[in-house]
Amino acid sequence: MKVAKILVTGAKGFIGKHLCKRLTESGFIITDGKSGNYQRPLDVTDLGQLASACRDVDTVIHLAGRTSIKRSLRDPYKTYYINYMGALNLLEASRLTNVKRLINVSTFVYGQPHDIPINEKHRIDPHSPYTKSKLLAEMICQYYSCDFDIDVVTLRPFQIYGWGARPDSFIPSVIHQISRKEEVFLNGKNVRRDFLFVDDFVDLIVAILNNFPNGYNVYNVGFGKSHALEKIARILADQMNKRIKIHYEEANPSPSGTNMQADITKVSEAFRWKPRVTIEEGLKYTLERDSF
Repeated sequence: MKVAKILVTGAKGFIGKHLCKRLTESGFIITDGKSGNYQRPLDVTDLGQLASACRDVDTVIHLAGRTSIKRSLRDPYKTYYINYMGALNLLEASRLTNVKRLINVSTFVYGQPHDIPINEKHRIDPHSPYTKSKLLAEMICQYYSCDFDIDVVTLRPFQIYGWGARPDSFIPSVIHQISRKEEVFLNGKNVRRDFLFVDDFVDLIVAILNNFPNGYNVYNVGFGKSHALEKIARILADQMNKRIKIHYEEANPSPSGTNMQADITKVSEAFRWKPRVTIEEGLKYTLERDSF
């Protein structure tokens, strides 16, 4: 069943901009939460504003929150407050206004993996205030789903990239390093990540909206293949016609684990979804659309 009206939190962020454009093109009605006495930007820590924004809404897609691991270490209170209370407020606003569907975009919560690829049954081991705050948000989503009959999908994306991403995220930071000095500093020689192009992620969300499952469901989301960070840097250098020198910061190993590769069997089978954009194509699109 196609959803008529959707509230998207974090609509002005990296994923939010891509998502809202696609939803509008697909015939969905997007609300920005500005209604009644609330004309300021949506604040997920304001329950009253959220309850007003959720009126006549069919589904909520929750993207808003603090996403920086480094920032969460400097200011854990704000990270926990915004990420946990934001989810709690949205769920309560949904309960009060009878919204029965919510998509909660979480993060990688597994820490150092024991099995590759990583499925949804893998041991949970969040490593920072940011990842722990997102896990707390997942837990309250599950409780509200059970207690108040709200269908909730939690997505755990491994690494979303594309044009318009935050400058301090991995791929934009590598592009800037190549552009400036033709040198790249990487966090560990053996670190691998599962990169999913943002358009593929948006395609998945649309597929979920058109075939929303009952109850509470969690899905890992990635391409299903991991790449060494060095490979990403060299692909970008080739596409930028640059020769680069790579340095490794072995003294600061990644707290997220050396190899983050998603098992996407569950999400692929549930929504008949498969990523389409290869890493080479996605990096090329990013370079073409962004101005560095």
